[in-house]
Amino acid sequence: MAHRLERFYPYAPVWAQNLGISLYGVLYRRERMSGDYNRYVDGFRERDRWPEDKMVAYVDAELNRILLHAFDHVPYYARRWKQAGITRSDLSRLGASNLSRLPITPKTDLRLRPESFVAEKARQSERLTKYYSSGSTGTPVTTIFSADVHRKTVAGREVRSFGWAGTSVRFPRSMLGGRMIVARGDEGPPYYRYNWTEQQVYFSAYHISPDTVWNYVEGFNRYRPRLLTGYAFSHYSLARMMLEQRLTLDYQPDAIVLSSEKLTAQMKTAIAQTFRARAYEEYGAVENCMLATECEEGNLHASLDFGIIEIVDDTGNPVPPGVEGRVLCTGLLNHVQPLIRYDIGDCAVWSGEPCACGRRHLPVLKEIVGRLEDVVVGPKGREMVRFHGIFIDLPNVLEGQVIQEELDRLRVKVVALPGFGINEEALIRQRFEERLGLLRIEIERVPELERTDRGKFRAVISNLAKSQREPGTTETVVPGLQLATD
Repeated sequence: MAHRLERFYPYAPVWAQNLGISLYGVLYRRERMSGDYNRYVDGFRERDRWPEDKMVAYVDAELNRILLHAFDHVPYYARRWKQAGITRSDLSRLGASNLSRLPITPKTDLRLRPESFVAEKARQSERLTKYYSSGSTGTPVTTIFSADVHRKTVAGREVRSFGWAGTSVRFPRSMLGGRMIVARGDEGPPYYRYNWTEQQVYFSAYHISPDTVWNYVEGFNRYRPRLLTGYAFSHYSLARMMLEQRLTLDYQPDAIVLSSEKLTAQMKTAIAQTFRARAYEEYGAVENCMLATECEEGNLHASLDFGIIEIVDDTGNPVPPGVEGRVLCTGLLNHVQPLIRYDIGDCAVWSGEPCACGRRHLPVLKEIVGRLEDVVVGPKGREMVRFHGIFIDLPNVLEGQVIQEELDRLRVKVVALPGFGINEEALIRQRFEERLGLLRIEIERVPELERTDRGKFRAVISNLAKSQREPGTTETVVPGLQLATD
């Protein structure tokens, strides 16, 4: 919600909160779906069935445009490439097949200096929006874009995510995600709010428990959204509790499009049983530099006209299909804050087999190898794997890790800059209380977090005894990514 509304939102009655969300929805819808939005949708639809050679030519042309733009107008790339001896002429000859000639962009560089990635022309001529997220990675990131860039990214999702699932973002929909639509962790029902403008019911991801599941089902049946979106694990957690209590929806949605965590076969089965619709996987990033979506055949296709995905070895060179490697992304839609060969923090594997859907120009990801994160079991049986919002907009926090020691005690490890102090600690405690209610929060400053051989760390760890964990939800695979448009 807009900043002015946020100050009063926690103190307003539910009807006023719904009104505030709906008023903000007017502005948000105008930002996403006005201007050239329909033209961008038409473009993605036209390219949906292009022959492979035509898509290659298109992607290379768009890549050339973004590379030269970055060299001419983006301080980070102008400085870095010139230091590496890369000229404008070199960039004009690069295509997607030889991107490995350019250096990799570490996530740390974007984390520490997001403004250096902003094109000077855009800063001077466009109204820009900042989006803060730490996803489930514990590493805060600032993404900067314009309304027109936002329209392009939503258009891509409309065609490839929602369109392939047989539905539309324009239909009545739900969102089960990380926004604090219920202001306190100990607040009572309802655990959903309604945006009349967009016919969107928004559910809290922080209040799902065996005692509250009835209210979530009530919200779905009351507003009957045709498209269900949001966190994959939150939908699975809700579905599992619904199965245990023999609760189902009294209507049939069109489809469920889920992101933020890997959607396993077990999760799909439980969700389909309770929500009476097929769940489709969506793999994207808050940085909006790539998109991969599930087709009707159940395969995850990379939309190269949204962003180029590379899977590379430790030297930055491409790996063949069937071999695991690091994921690098080059976004083609965001001229405001372009990201080129950006290390998103995941590993993946290309498939070597063509998909029966016929989209040979959109390559198939065989597997996304995410981080193995534990589920935190909060008061009253709440289950969470994502802690979006805990570390965002804290400039002195480089990385954070959540460790559950007891049902009512969390230990938070923070890799921080020298300016980190009691005010930041108080804000972290407040954010946990808003999401999970009263807990004992121990904050520990550490020089670094323990990492795997690939340099990754687990953002969420549970040290609870097995008897305290819910069967089947001990671990979930988290790519660490969240889409910005919810």
